[in-house]
Amino acid sequence: MGNLPSPVFRALAALAAIAVLATIPAATVAAPANLVQNPSLEDGEAWPTCFAASGWGTEADWSFVERADGGRAVRIDLAGHEAGDRKLLQAETDACAPAVEPGNAYDLEVAYRSDVATGITLFRRTAEGWTYWGDLGQAPASADWTTATATTPIVPEGTDRIVFGLSLATDGFLETDDYALLDLAGSEEPDPEPEQLVVNPWLVDGDDPGACMQLGGWGEHDSVAGLADAVPADAPEGARSYRIEMADRVSGDLKLIQSEAAGCAPDVAPGDELVASVRYRSDAAAVSVTAFIHGTAGWSYWTELAALPPAAEWTTATVPLPTIPDGADRVSFGVSISSDGVLETTGYGLTALIEPPEQTATPTPTPTADPGEEPTGDPALDGSWEVRTTEMPIRTIHSTLLHDGRILLIAGSGNDGAQFAAGTFRAVVWDPDADTFDEVPVPYDMFCAGHVTLPDGKVLIAGGTEAFPEEDQGPNTFKGSAHSYYFDPEDDAFHVLADMAGAHWYPTLTKLGNGDVWAAGGLDEKASGTVLTEMFDVSEMAWLPAGQVPQTWSFWGTYPHMYLLEDGLLFYAGAHTFGNGLPGTGASLYDWTQAQIWDVPGLREKDMRDQAGSVLLPPAQDQRVMIVGGGNTDGAAPGIDLVDIIDLSEPSPAYEPAADLPGPGKGYVNVINLPDRTVLATSGARYNRADDVLTSAIYDPQGDVWRAVEPDPIGRNYHSSAILMPDGRVAVIGSNPLDNSYEHRLSVYSPPYLHAGTRPTVAGVPDAASHGDVLELDVTGEVVSASLLAPMSSTHQTDTNARLVDLPMAGADGTRTVQVPDNPNLLPPGPYMLTVLDAAGVPSVAEWIWIS
Repeated sequence: MGNLPSPVFRALAALAAIAVLATIPAATVAAPANLVQNPSLEDGEAWPTCFAASGWGTEADWSFVERADGGRAVRIDLAGHEAGDRKLLQAETDACAPAVEPGNAYDLEVAYRSDVATGITLFRRTAEGWTYWGDLGQAPASADWTTATATTPIVPEGTDRIVFGLSLATDGFLETDDYALLDLAGSEEPDPEPEQLVVNPWLVDGDDPGACMQLGGWGEHDSVAGLADAVPADAPEGARSYRIEMADRVSGDLKLIQSEAAGCAPDVAPGDELVASVRYRSDAAAVSVTAFIHGTAGWSYWTELAALPPAAEWTTATVPLPTIPDGADRVSFGVSISSDGVLETTGYGLTALIEPPEQTATPTPTPTADPGEEPTGDPALDGSWEVRTTEMPIRTIHSTLLHDGRILLIAGSGNDGAQFAAGTFRAVVWDPDADTFDEVPVPYDMFCAGHVTLPDGKVLIAGGTEAFPEEDQGPNTFKGSAHSYYFDPEDDAFHVLADMAGAHWYPTLTKLGNGDVWAAGGLDEKASGTVLTEMFDVSEMAWLPAGQVPQTWSFWGTYPHMYLLEDGLLFYAGAHTFGNGLPGTGASLYDWTQAQIWDVPGLREKDMRDQAGSVLLPPAQDQRVMIVGGGNTDGAAPGIDLVDIIDLSEPSPAYEPAADLPGPGKGYVNVINLPDRTVLATSGARYNRADDVLTSAIYDPQGDVWRAVEPDPIGRNYHSSAILMPDGRVAVIGSNPLDNSYEHRLSVYSPPYLHAGTRPTVAGVPDAASHGDVLELDVTGEVVSASLLAPMSSTHQTDTNARLVDLPMAGADGTRTVQVPDNPNLLPPGPYMLTVLDAAGVPSVAEWIWIS
């Protein structure tokens, strides 16, 4: 090889730059390759190449530290932490973020030292951009270098790249190094090798530069180029590489690409989806993969996707090419060098893109029970179920316990297009004791409205359905209504209010400490996600103009699970209805007074929390929220059994894994506080409105223990709800499977405490009390605690106003003194059910009391 004069390079035609391919292991390599660029953080002087300092909230100090083996690591020091986290992640670029394939799972590793526990955090890229994917557990504090490991979930369709790292979210230090991401190949059996379209990929045949290859480039530089014997260890016998050494560069580049000669450049067809790969090593700062395309007008430059980082060892660059456009019949590609340094390439490949496995069709409804989680059959341990002989006369979508013990059931059109077209909107009031249903005239379609019990016991109704989808629209393109009414139990009638500022289909209504109601979420009058926040002024019984309400202009999703906390903040738990979770971590703290939002970490599988259940765990003073199960209406994956709990009294709250829900994973989970301070989870289905799961379980928050109990005999999924009644029983209502049939039978659950002997009693409960009041109660039995339970108002597994609030107790014998908490954010004004609990865990029948 001689020194090639620069005029030669000025005369070489630029055939075209090949699309830059992100680095992932080649399919031909037997052992999985590390997909992380610059994994040991050695490249880059001021900052490690292909890595980014990430996080939010409290700022941190970043620095390099030297390891005992002579290598270096990145150190994060965090002090005075108030909010947020800091982490070192791969840069979110095509050249740096590891490319992944839908249907595959990946092992990840990070070497670290830290004086505090850190979270293993994962992000992914879809067509909509980068989003938080989840936390994969905790890495404990370690004074010595150790390795944190985890396995990603199966990569969902639509994801093409991921980044990961350890997250420091409290005062302390964290040092990280040696990042690795390894493809688990998605299955035990390897897929068949796709057809190789590149001729002479390892440069085995032909004189310099190799058969069917040509040197391309342009510009002014002094360079030498030619075949070399240095090849990767796994290269086939006879393989060669091509070496380019560029010096004194003023302009231009050089690259080895497939020749234009007949039979050399790979043949392609419009619509083809192809993956290009090439093995390379280089010390040059500017190296990229360039693609050219041939059509009726001849050869031309096509595209360049990203730069490749320097690599001291042989590395594989692989990425899908853009879809072959109309009129194209051949492509050519190679790695170009455009800075001083050395580039060696070999092992060229072009193959058809392997599509992810097809999703299985949604099964038909076939109720199942998990044989590994059998209840005992003893009612004292499992409770018991009664299926009422009297059926509901309407397709109930919304259920609210009234302060007289009756239950308001609202259908509106009941998800029935014919009823909507006919203007037939229905509601009834059910008396569970008399088993009667009294019809209530309904003035508009309250199907998929929001609702909440007001401080005076009336039920506020807001939003609903303005129009059903047209024939050529999707299933969730309902148009929202701005109408608002209240239901008065005194006359069993709906009364008109002025409209909301905007329309909402699937809104959430959360009562605040002053009795006003925050509302947001859902679809507007154009069937688009609304970003409008609403506020109902209870003193005026009217919705405020939008300009008087602090606006974040954020879309909270449909029926977002939004809880009022004792400090007045709101907490979005991550549960919702339809599709994926929100961008970011999937859960948020929200100061509605200042229109500020902060993500909180830790929620696992945030995009599988569609139709999940959630609850403010009892007692509400603990400020712990639990999210249970969930699925994804837009996907075909089965529901999950994951349970996460967050302690919002912590300075830096984060979801933590809790005990899994017994039985198969499921969405459509109804989660209810019981008066014995346990939580019932019932109903659910494995798939979108299909494959009902006949399991129920009770959770003990004190021991983080689930216990399988007798299941509801009736399978229930979409549009089911559950309501705690004053006597301690639970009414479970409805189900609207995929064929749009409806379950009219009612089930009533008697929890184990109703099979445990004599119940305590409570008397002397005043009709009303104020925050901070001390009450004297007459009781029977060995009473150990008292509590207030908010009447439930539930739809779509959502009731963010339900809570059990502890009443501090003193006294002995037949008298107990209790104090009403003085914090209205903990105990918003309105009617409550007061119960006492004995030492055996048996509650009394509730007595109603108004808190103001």
